[in-house]
Amino acid sequence: MRQDPGLSAFVALLLLIPVPVYCLDLKPTIVIYTGADTGFATMLAELIKQDPRIDSDARVVNSPDLVALAAALPSTECIVVYASNKNELEGLSSALTRFFEGGGAVIGLREICYQPSAGDLATLVFPTYANASRQQYASGQRRARNYTKAQSTEINSELPDRFSLPSAGFYFCAYGNGTYAEVAGNYTVLYRDGETGAPIVLTHESPKGGRSIAFPGIWVISSTRVDVYYGRLLEDGNFTRMFSNCLLWAAKGSTHYKRVSQDLDAKLEVARSKQQRLAEQAEQARRRESTRRTLFLLVVWAAGLLACAVIVKKVILAPFEIAS
Repeated sequence: MRQDPGLSAFVALLLLIPVPVYCLDLKPTIVIYTGADTGFATMLAELIKQDPRIDSDARVVNSPDLVALAAALPSTECIVVYASNKNELEGLSSALTRFFEGGGAVIGLREICYQPSAGDLATLVFPTYANASRQQYASGQRRARNYTKAQSTEINSELPDRFSLPSAGFYFCAYGNGTYAEVAGNYTVLYRDGETGAPIVLTHESPKGGRSIAFPGIWVISSTRVDVYYGRLLEDGNFTRMFSNCLLWAAKGSTHYKRVSQDLDAKLEVARSKQQRLAEQAEQARRRESTRRTLFLLVVWAAGLLACAVIVKKVILAPFEIAS
């Protein structure tokens, strides 16, 4: 697991140096962004690292600019975004939308599922259409959202039909009176909120093979003293299993990295063939040069012998011939 600023230098080099794509050793990378506080992202990256089913690198970044840059990299397989306010999403809308619509995998938690903060991301990429929130304040009882299975898929087939996860609230689409408003769309609801019936985990696919998963009910904070500390969320086996399954479904099922990998293989093969041809041409040129050099030396040697013969004849033998 490598963290920013390593990615900053990596991204800058890739974007500023004109390196041919076939010269890059691409390995699938999962980019994780949880705002300025990278503690949650670091824990998620460690969770990914410990799952033997996931063979991708995990990189933690701490700014939306780096997320946008990562969305342009061919090695980015999946982007995970957790934001706690609108400012942490600034500049991400077009980059993530383009990445998703082009076949990339994205997982969004909390603020990125809220339309007033995320804009079109909350409809085009994470179609929660959420315009309202239901917050839970500390009252001496454990704050949590109840998850009720709406549909069984490969993501949640082994998970319970009902469970609860620590949360300070969640986002959903509501009428003016605050009740849940169902919005028709091309998405699949895996779990609904036990109180409102609104989607609390949903998946979506783009026409070109992109996959997204929205978690509008993951609302945690960094303080270890409260019941909704993100470390407690990551201690819950239902969440860790669901998140890992979601990551596998999104990343391994999307087309972005597969297409890039296939293009890379083709370009590598072309590069190898070109390299082989150049090596053969260089060897032929070397042999021709060696032959020319040998012929030149033979000519010089023969000329030298002829010169020696002339000298011997005129300087040494001639006086004897005259005397006789």
